[in-house]
Amino acid sequence: MTERPTTLIVCVNRRFQSDKGSCAEKGSEAFADELERGITERGIDIELERIRCLGQCAKGPAMRFAPGGKFFLGVQSADIADILDQAERLCGTRKPTRADSATKFFPGS
Repeated sequence: MTERPTTLIVCVNRRFQSDKGSCAEKGSEAFADELERGITERGIDIELERIRCLGQCAKGPAMRFAPGGKFFLGVQSADIADILDQAERLCGTRKPTRADSATKFFPGS
């Protein structure tokens, strides 16, 4: 990968009335929630984007660093920490802003 990824794309496609399976059916929505929490808690400088298809549902849950990054296929709960570690290593962390500090002291603001 030559460019620093800016986005972690997670397929949350759900195929209705199909016997082919889908990423959402295999847990990708819960994984996306877990990844978002981890990104926020660690302050990782990457955005998470939920999309409807990466064309890999048969091998899913599918995720990918973008632009042009590595695919993660057949993701399991045990893989989430490693994906977050890779994201942090590739993207670094955000510098806290005053708004971040204010939110910590004044929940709901």
